[in-house]
Amino acid sequence: MNDNTLDEPLIKAWKTAAQELGLDIISPLRMNTENGKVSYPVLVKNFGGKKGTIIARHVLFMDYPMPKHKDYYFSAVNADSYSKYNREKFIEELNDWGYYGDETNKPEWYDGHVYG
Repeated sequence: MNDNTLDEPLIKAWKTAAQELGLDIISPLRMNTENGKVSYPVLVKNFGGKKGTIIARHVLFMDYPMPKHKDYYFSAVNADSYSKYNREKFIEELNDWGYYGDETNKPEWYDGHVYG
């Protein structure tokens, strides 16, 4: 799947979250899968898995092949809920995913377990 203009609000919201919450993101994330090269809307590093969480809109979840590397977490989010930045909602989601980064770099707002 290639870049999609419907992903723009989702990408914008996660870029705002990155600035506000000190997240390290890549947008778009391009990688090889079993179905060829794919562009995912957002990767949030250090959360959800050793390599981070790949985010896609829920309605397109089945359109995205899974990455070959198993250390990624994949989250299909509701576009209505995650296309506008809401600090509390984003923090709740990130706490649910868990933090996998270096404990010394853990964001101050994160109150969950460190899986690093």
